[in-house]
Amino acid sequence: MRYWQSIRLTLVWGISLLMTPMLQAQVGLSVSPPRVYYTLGAGESAAQQILVSNTSNQHALDLSITFGDWKYDESGNNIMLPPDTLSNSCASWLSLPEGTYITLEPGESRNIGLVMTVPSGIDADDNVRTAMVYITQMNPVDGVDARGAAIRINVRQGIKIYRKGRQPEQKRLEIVNMSLDRENNIIGLNFHNKGNSWVNGMLKATLFNRTTGKEVSLGETEFYTMPGDQRKVGIPIKELPTKGDYTATVILDYGDETALEAAELEFSYD
Repeated sequence: MRYWQSIRLTLVWGISLLMTPMLQAQVGLSVSPPRVYYTLGAGESAAQQILVSNTSNQHALDLSITFGDWKYDESGNNIMLPPDTLSNSCASWLSLPEGTYITLEPGESRNIGLVMTVPSGIDADDNVRTAMVYITQMNPVDGVDARGAAIRINVRQGIKIYRKGRQPEQKRLEIVNMSLDRENNIIGLNFHNKGNSWVNGMLKATLFNRTTGKEVSLGETEFYTMPGDQRKVGIPIKELPTKGDYTATVILDYGDETALEAAELEFSYD
């Protein structure tokens, strides 16, 4: 089999932390929402509410509330880090007026006030900051795992914090490379978030046989990025193509009908 390929880039203008269901049922910790958003400029402050619930009817929960940082790696996976590790961290801007420890009796829920205060001297171009809030159980309870073995269970749930400044939002993705892994039949895509805002969207890919006129979908993949992120995505060609000349097309659709990012990869298969 032989391949020839060329690339054409086209700009078209137009946490919760996971637990098994069994452990969730035994412990009964529920935290919402999974993401909290602030829009604040320099020197401004605002409070948001986090609802923490003990859904167990047997065990009281002693909980601690702490802060951390997070980011995406090149594959879009979440990386958790200590607070104020990242240059875009806002962990030190957060506070809990009611304290960092709470106890919830079985069936009890409580709204927790989470205050963000932006320093007055921050640069106006500093438009995006992030952090994590962790709700951690401090009093483990007895339970069993899926094999029936006795274990001690304590859980932690995380909430992502996003802060946007007062600068006009600029969402801009840029595809920088598209390639073909001949051995594994995978289309590779590299793109960057060049804007000043987080961008969530859908990656859509198709494969068109220019010889037969047949087009097949290569599926859709949801993606999440932060400003400055560099992302690598592998798109598998699930069925070996028949002989012919092909065009693979990838579109990054992030909710703006006037700005789509697209790329095409041409190759032959015989």
